[in-house]
Amino acid sequence: FSRVNMTQMNDRKKTYTPRDDGTLAYLLSHTVRKLRHNGLPGFSRQKLLSILEEMGPLSQKKVQEILDIKAGSLSELCAKMEDKGLIERKRDENDKRSMVLRITEEGKKARREIQAAKDDFLFAALNEGEREELRRILHKLSADASAKEEVDFAEGLTGRKEAET
Repeated sequence: FSRVNMTQMNDRKKTYTPRDDGTLAYLLSHTVRKLRHNGLPGFSRQKLLSILEEMGPLSQKKVQEILDIKAGSLSELCAKMEDKGLIERKRDENDKRSMVLRITEEGKKARREIQAAKDDFLFAALNEGEREELRRILHKLSADASAKEEVDFAEGLTGRKEAET
């Protein structure tokens, strides 16, 4: 690892931005960081709607754990979404202290709209053909990364070095 260049420190946010070394790893990491930082409003709503649509009704506590946010922040988000008819909150019949969250049909529609708006916003610089190519490449990288999850990276490097010597 190279030394931190203090001119690369962002004083406002106290974050370090590494130098562009031209590697694909840097470019991918830097691009993802920028896209996440410059996200559209509604990403938290989209995450919550995605979780509820994909996993079904969940306790508010479980959703809080999945999203890794404070209880108050989730409660505020849920109240706004409930007011808009995107989710329902009901007391858990088995535990009256717990709230169960469910996505509504309106919430499912909103999720699809948010997803489309997110893609349009984040990838506006790409034409449809470029988006398809990026999608294909990212699927390929994701599949390869999934296959590698079972291999300990350090152990794999050690095995290669021993085999080379």
